Amino acid sequence: MSPRTEKQFEEIRNEKVELIKSTALKLFSENGYESTSISKIATSAGISKGLMYNYFSGKEELLKEILIGGLTNFTQLLVVQNPKNIKKSELEKFITENINLLKQKPEFYKLYFSLAFQPIVFKSLENEFMNIFGKLISVLVEYYTQKAEKNPYVKARFLFAVFDGIGIHYISDTENFPIDEVGSMIIKML
Repeated sequence: MSPRTEKQFEEIRNEKVELIKSTALKLFSENGYESTSISKIATSAGISKGLMYNYFSGKEELLKEILIGGLTNFTQLLVVQNPKNIKKSELEKFITENINLLKQKPEFYKLYFSLAFQPIVFKSLENEFMNIFGKLISVLVEYYTQKAEKNPYVKARFLFAVFDGIGIHYISDTENFPIDEVGSMIIKML
């Protein structure tokens, strides 16, 4: 058996990181961030606690990786070809794809919304969140400015708040919440 190559080591590392992140996401969303220990994550992932620290300095870094990755996925779905002429169809696609993302990754959104109500945890990630969300809000403000809205910033924040509300209601009542119909209503609001 020949020794492993750098590429193989990198693949193994990436697999372990993804295993740890997916296990932590599941446990954080089911049990809460504060109630989930590094030991619990390691045990559930089938690895040693010491190995966990080879990949993450601690629980806060692990949480940050999970949240920043998930929120980046959310915002990257907004593709604008020409920032000086933002099309309604680009925002419609963004809304539709994010509704689909919410349906595909309910554990992530359950974690995200639970942290929104934990100011100490949320505050520690505030700079990263504002960096990610700031870009999205800027695009929405520009869109509403181009549409000659009276107060584009307020309209952009309103739309953002509607997204949060939809997410909370969907996560709270996945079986009964009419997410596709609500998504259509948001598109009409544009």
